[in-house]
Amino acid sequence: MGEHWHQSECTKVLMDRFVYNDSDRRSDKATSLALGILKIFGRQINNSLELTSSKAIGALLELAKQMFQKTTESKASVNSCEEALTCVANSMLQRDDCRPRFSQCGGFEVIAEIIQSEKITSTIAFLCGRCLLLALVSNEDARYLVEELDMPVILAHAVRMYLDCETGRNDDKQRLSEGRFSYQQVMAELLKAGMSLCVLLQRSTSGTAAGNTLDDSIPEKHVAKFLELLRVSLDVACALPITSQGHLTDASKQAFSIALNFSTKRPKAVEDMWLPGAKVGNGDNAGKCDYVYRIYSLFEQLIAHVVSDDSRNADIADLVGQYQAELTPVTLVLLRLVAEHLEIRKQILCRVYPEDTRTVEVEKLPEERSGISAKLVRLLRIPQGGMLPGAVGDLLLALMSQDVKQFIMAVGYGNAAGYMLARGIDIPEDVLQQVAGAGADQVPVDPVTGRAFDQEAVDRELAAMTDEEKEREAERLFVLFERLNKTGIIKVENPVRMATQSGRFEEELSDTDDRP
Repeated sequence: MGEHWHQSECTKVLMDRFVYNDSDRRSDKATSLALGILKIFGRQINNSLELTSSKAIGALLELAKQMFQKTTESKASVNSCEEALTCVANSMLQRDDCRPRFSQCGGFEVIAEIIQSEKITSTIAFLCGRCLLLALVSNEDARYLVEELDMPVILAHAVRMYLDCETGRNDDKQRLSEGRFSYQQVMAELLKAGMSLCVLLQRSTSGTAAGNTLDDSIPEKHVAKFLELLRVSLDVACALPITSQGHLTDASKQAFSIALNFSTKRPKAVEDMWLPGAKVGNGDNAGKCDYVYRIYSLFEQLIAHVVSDDSRNADIADLVGQYQAELTPVTLVLLRLVAEHLEIRKQILCRVYPEDTRTVEVEKLPEERSGISAKLVRLLRIPQGGMLPGAVGDLLLALMSQDVKQFIMAVGYGNAAGYMLARGIDIPEDVLQQVAGAGADQVPVDPVTGRAFDQEAVDRELAAMTDEEKEREAERLFVLFERLNKTGIIKVENPVRMATQSGRFEEELSDTDDRP
């Protein structure tokens, strides 16, 4: 109790002499040291009251602004600005009721001014992103930042500056490297703030607390202000390679999350960004869709890390848990592209199902074939995979132009059953007629397995079975159909029960019974 009281009194004294007044600001170094102590005290909840009032937040923001304007004069002024911003961020972390005070004290304006400056360092940029992320709590905040301060444009400019440093395009690399945070960490933090801005603005216009990513997107009237943020997000996603452990960087993860908030087709300026001035895959125009194919390449790389040719289902399930937070947004971005652009759908379909393998591998089960299609099928049937299996199923169905029958033939109903049940998708009535109705030049496909159907092979296998094996198989099928009926996956009469009731089993037994 005594220690806490002592720290609280010290906090009051330091705030009064270094923050509220400038009586002891004899040097930037002294101010920096005082703010450093306040930062340490502010991390303890018992002392946070002294640092979370409107008076304290306003004074710390003003001091950060003053120190930032002097950053070219001394290293101590840079440190002072960093410590003041850290105190503000810690205050918002300690007490939620402090967050609205940030905007009431003009915090958004201070952050906007600092981020736009050419004097900014990586630590100050990171802290600005963190303060903005913590202070964005209401739909009104989002509308104000977009409509009055042009914050999406400001964030895009800052992210672009650090992306150019990361990729070696910025000559001012030495100055921007000053600070505790790497370029990628700064980009990730700024993009987190951008993502929060997107979500809150979306909610303010839709009137809902949450929405379906593919149905709700940023209103077209606001998209113009987000164009540069979307563009730099796509550049970040495509420019930063996958880590040595096979994961996206944090900045790339945030970039994909931002891209999910936008249609790829509306307005025209967004479509032109994705598909600059040309149809996909037409001769010279094929290389103009860099975003699409780079993102698909990342998608393939991530899938390869999750599912290898010799992976066991248990291993895949473990990896899905590790990857779904980053792989799901990538999958959903591809889904949106495939759903909204026919030409892209055709191109991605050819990459998932190459024409030269469609007839060669039809003899194999869909999950046992080569290439990415088999890996996607194996992901589709992971029951504990969270959102990822559903997103994969949506992508595969979209590649089939929402044709459920073709989807079942491609992946097999056995693999698709869980996904279809979860999505409420009914089995087409004519799907079971696919085998019987196949033309002379077509390979009949078993809709249950997704593999080519060979009646002669089935007859040979059946003829080779003993009576005991046939009886065990009939019992297994009886139990399976009963379970499927009870769970609601199918609602059909059990064929084994029907055969028993009709007397066909007894007839067969009497025909083969050689007892006297």
